[in-house]
Amino acid sequence: MDRKNRHFHLKRATATAAIVIAAMAPAIAADMSDPDDTLFSIEGYAAVANVTGGGVYPEGDPRYIKVSTAEEFLAALAGISDEDNEPYRVIEITEDLDLGYAAAGGDATAAKYPFFTAHNPALANPLLMKTGVSKINITGFDGLTIYSKNGARILHAGFNIDDGSNLIIRNLVFDEFWEWDEKTGGDYDENDWDYITIGNSKETTVGGIWIDHCTFYKAYDGIVDIKRGASNPADTGLDTQKANGITISWSQILPGSGNPDFMKGQFDYLEQNRGDFPFYDFLRSFMSEDQIMEVETPVKKGHLIGSSSKKEKPGFTVTLAHNYYKDLQDRMPRLRTGDVQVYNLYADVADVRETMVWFDKLMADNPDKAAKLKGDPYKLKLYTNGSISTEGGAVMVRNSVYKGVEWPLKNNQSKPDDPTYTGAIEAFNTRMELLAGDDAERLPDPMGSYTDDHGTEWIWWQGDSGLSGTPLGPLDAPPIPFKWNNGEPPEPANLVDTDQVEDLVTSYAGAGKIDLTADQWMTPVLK
Repeated sequence: MDRKNRHFHLKRATATAAIVIAAMAPAIAADMSDPDDTLFSIEGYAAVANVTGGGVYPEGDPRYIKVSTAEEFLAALAGISDEDNEPYRVIEITEDLDLGYAAAGGDATAAKYPFFTAHNPALANPLLMKTGVSKINITGFDGLTIYSKNGARILHAGFNIDDGSNLIIRNLVFDEFWEWDEKTGGDYDENDWDYITIGNSKETTVGGIWIDHCTFYKAYDGIVDIKRGASNPADTGLDTQKANGITISWSQILPGSGNPDFMKGQFDYLEQNRGDFPFYDFLRSFMSEDQIMEVETPVKKGHLIGSSSKKEKPGFTVTLAHNYYKDLQDRMPRLRTGDVQVYNLYADVADVRETMVWFDKLMADNPDKAAKLKGDPYKLKLYTNGSISTEGGAVMVRNSVYKGVEWPLKNNQSKPDDPTYTGAIEAFNTRMELLAGDDAERLPDPMGSYTDDHGTEWIWWQGDSGLSGTPLGPLDAPPIPFKWNNGEPPEPANLVDTDQVEDLVTSYAGAGKIDLTADQWMTPVLK
């Protein structure tokens, strides 16, 4: 494995996740310079669900297929539930795939592969209007691995995962799935483009999914959303965890696009056609193109778990482990009932927080303009929310860092006076960092401060959400007693000290960050 020279120390946690025992776990010894491969094994609820994916096969085995084009990939997906032949169990993607509806063949391809359909069409992005945008349904699988050894890119498509179990998705980059929202005036309520939606169907169930070492750039809507098909409770809490368990680990969410020309092309197109885009033209009356681009580049939404208010079953069991969220403004996750464990998260929205300083001043200096950006007729706002639990959900955050996030924990986003809309949320040994000057009132009793490489001073606080005077939250409504909906969660397999989270996660989270063999990518538990 290719690794940087790092020193990390692990701690084991109790089953209740409330106390950290100062004992070293085997994956990272105290004096080792690098983590060994076991650090990247499956963990959390997906491990409880015994996710193995398609298995481990050599190249040449009829159950293993390598694909390098959109046509080959779609043909492989058509073979994952083949009743006449041995179904494909492992799909290795070797090249970047443009899966846009037009780019992948349009109506002729859709007629050949019914699971490949046109998504809501692009209305403002010149590239996406050319390539088209597709929706690809992955269904009928029972043991499937989709991965890339080289971190291949998936472009211009969203995936619905339904009616199946035991799926692994590893080491892929998802990109170029955003456009300017003129249709709803900045509310981003038209296209419904999520990179991955799990359990979107009301008729079928899905569970046992591990998404690992993936990179997601800015999307029009959510990054990975989990809906009611993954929420059906079984007879007992453990049975529910085994049936529904989902883990997203060692993945990163990044602003903008990995292709700088993608974002620049969008804004240059708006600039050249201002008369066709009244919202953009209004902003240009008092903002520069670069300023608008800076405000729009961050990612608005991460993970929505439970899509319908007061209609979801409490069977969601999701682990978010060792993830890196850069300039993600909200939903780390947003939960409607069910259970989520979050640990070793590094949420860095420092750039967003610094942009907010000049943007908020600009709004204060232009009150007439600002009034038109509050929803009527347009909507433009920067914010920094963290992890959110609502409607009886339970979210526990452990050994994590929120940099620039004004409100790390929230517990109600609908009706603060109605406790049925409130969720339980707690954080332990978690750190928050805010701007020394502008956020002094928000963090009045910091434990320390430091100056970053850009000369910006940050103040910080670290501890538990239950401590008196804690700035972590929760915000919005009076806290409700913490109680898991589906029994005690699995013990974190690899939990590092909070002070080491930034270094570890930014080094190894995301596609292309580690170098494993084909067998290792196919193997959930590394030894």
